Amino acid sequence: MSATAEVFRYRPAQTSPKVFPGAHPGRMVSSGRLFKRHEPLIAAPDPRRIDLRASVLDPFGGYKVRVFQQHSVLDVVMAVDLSASMEFSGRHNKPALTGQILASVYASTAFYGDRFAAIGCGSQTNDPIRLPTGRLSEGVVEKFGRLLKASMHAESCSGLVKLPDFLPRQRSLVFLLSDFHMPLPFLQSLLPTLAQHEVVPLVLWDAVELGALPLWRLVRLQDAEQGKARTLLMRPALLAKIRQAYDARRRQLQYCFRKHGMEPLFLDQGYQSELLDRYFNRLRAVS
Repeated sequence: MSATAEVFRYRPAQTSPKVFPGAHPGRMVSSGRLFKRHEPLIAAPDPRRIDLRASVLDPFGGYKVRVFQQHSVLDVVMAVDLSASMEFSGRHNKPALTGQILASVYASTAFYGDRFAAIGCGSQTNDPIRLPTGRLSEGVVEKFGRLLKASMHAESCSGLVKLPDFLPRQRSLVFLLSDFHMPLPFLQSLLPTLAQHEVVPLVLWDAVELGALPLWRLVRLQDAEQGKARTLLMRPALLAKIRQAYDARRRQLQYCFRKHGMEPLFLDQGYQSELLDRYFNRLRAVS
């Protein structure tokens, strides 16, 4: 694990469907720590776990055995938008932040002993670049991170439509990293295809995008994906209009994600692992 990779603690909302022992509550019953239910001895033939009190109270006179909930592994996937807007560098450098977040998610997955995968999606005409699911080495993940940063030049993020085809078949925890500068109808059509998984949308914005621009200066603004550029005199009315547009976009994204049972995390001041710690604590507190 890299010394600079920040670890956060995540907890899935539902039990893990995996059969292999791990760190998260699972659907399997075994010799875990959390009592689940009583079973007849014939269904769970382990005399060491006979519950004498429950057996005496059984009206049919059978032996009752305690069974416990097994803790299981979880598949964790980081999916990254490789469209050209993710190359933006303002107060923070988005490709560098992408590498930092990738390392943090991988380190956290290794901390729990879970299986990790990563996918980068650009234009629909190109296949996603993939790091297959498994217990991977730190060196492999670092090399993949460099490949992701070198691939952030796609004309659009339309390749995200292929994402469901490359995710694990069973329910997984998916971190979806993007600036989500995409048409809202496209996002609305994408999210239902990910409903099988627990998706954490990470919205990577920058303070400069949000309107942290100098007043009364000529500013050159460029659409990274369409290549169109304009030079504007930044004045208070225009700056307020930009900020209002981003506030409206934030509300639209929140509504769109929440409609599909997902809670977005806006990363507009850089990245610290504590943000995801608080994110998961807040989600579990209200669930």
